Formats: sequence, structure tokens, C-alpha cells
Amino acid sequence: MTDETSLMLKVKDGQIGHLSDLFEANHLPLYNFYLRSGLNRALAEDLVQETFMRVLAYRSTYKAESSFKAWFYRIARNVVADHFRKLSNKEHHESFEEQHMEGSDSLTDSLEQQDQRNDFEKALSAIPAEHREIIILSRFQQLNYADIAEMLNCNINTLKTRMRAAISNLKSEYRLITGEVTP
Repeated sequence: MTDETSLMLKVKDGQIGHLSDLFEANHLPLYNFYLRSGLNRALAEDLVQETFMRVLAYRSTYKAESSFKAWFYRIARNVVADHFRKLSNKEHHESFEEQHMEGSDSLTDSLEQQDQRNDFEKALSAIPAEHREIIILSRFQQLNYADIAEMLNCNINTLKTRMRAAISNLKSEYRLITGEVTP
């Protein structure tokens, strides 16, 4: 049983103080998940808070057979969907060039690395949301395929097929942005 699973089981059993441990371990990755999904900083901060409020509210639904990360990011996805549903799909996104991922050390990065990162972020923002989401969950949030498949209610082979398509799409966009290929 993972540490996060045991902490969540304690929260579920009414030991609410352990939610702060889960918050400390997960708020920054969750914030970056929201930023990488194209949300602005203020909205990402608000949604992190909302996500943890729902973790507390829905703690009784957590089952230890399920991965904590899959359960947690399913709540996070629902928080975003509910937010945009409430706003009637008004646009509240910020371009990736204007964002700075928390916890990165961009001051020491070379200009070339920064250019590559900017090109990558532009390519990531250009691909369809469902492709961007599985790349972010897998590569940046470091969820395993089993957890992502559980979140998306699909089997692992279907997820692998979707991931191949997403990576192929990302590579194509990156090559277009960097001028390696022409449209």
C-alpha cells in the first residue's frame, strides 16, 4: 500500500489532519497539471483549492483497491469540467508563452533550451485537448498507464493506442513549429 493510499484511508476514516500531508505532496503537481492544460495561474490556484475541497467532501468514496493518483486526478478533471460548464465555456486560457511552470529553474536554462521548451509548449497547446491530457498525465504528472486507463474508463491497450496517436500528433506539431517540415 502506498503512502498516499494509507494517508487517504486515514482521511476517509475521519483523520482529516492527514489531508494536509496529501496537499503538501500533491498541490504543486496538480497546479502544474492545470497550467499545462492551458489554464491561467489564478484559475489554476482556485481549482487546486477546489480539488482538495472535493477530496475532503468525497473522501468516503475512496477505495483502496483503486490507485490514489487515478482517483485524485479523476476529481481534478471533474473540477475543470464543472468550472467550464458553469462559465458556459467562456475562454479562460493563457498562452503557454506567458506561463512559467512553478518549481522550474528557468534562470539557469540556456537560451537554446528555453527556445526548445517554448516550441514544445506551443506544440503541446496546439494538439487536441484529449491528446494533451494523456501526455500531461503520463509524462508530466508521471501517472502510470493503468491509472490513466482507469481514469479514462478504457483498457490499457486502448490507452496505448491513444498515446501513440497523441505523441505522433505532438511530433508533427513540433516539427511544423520548428520548421523541420512545412505545412
